[in-house]
Amino acid sequence: MVQPINDGVILEVIDKGLSAIGTNAKQALWNCLEKDFEFYQNKVPENLEAFQDALKGFFGLGYNFLDALFRQYLGEATGEDLQGYKTFSDCVRGLRKKA
Repeated sequence: MVQPINDGVILEVIDKGLSAIGTNAKQALWNCLEKDFEFYQNKVPENLEAFQDALKGFFGLGYNFLDALFRQYLGEATGEDLQGYKTFSDCVRGLRKKA
């Protein structure tokens, strides 16, 4: 069954994906994002492209791994086939248009 996309789902997917880098690293990343970029977790769904760019800056090519995890977890959370999308933010944008 297909689930609707909302900010809570997006935040849950991001949290689950970032867990792949470890709890301490994830917390350090959020602290840095908040301090240096003024990215607060609850505001990320409004600024996904900028969030994505910030993560690319941190991880370089390693971001591709996180992006793949985000897309996988989003597909699992929504029940949607997201194979045609190139990035996590593209997936979210596409799912929001469907809603």
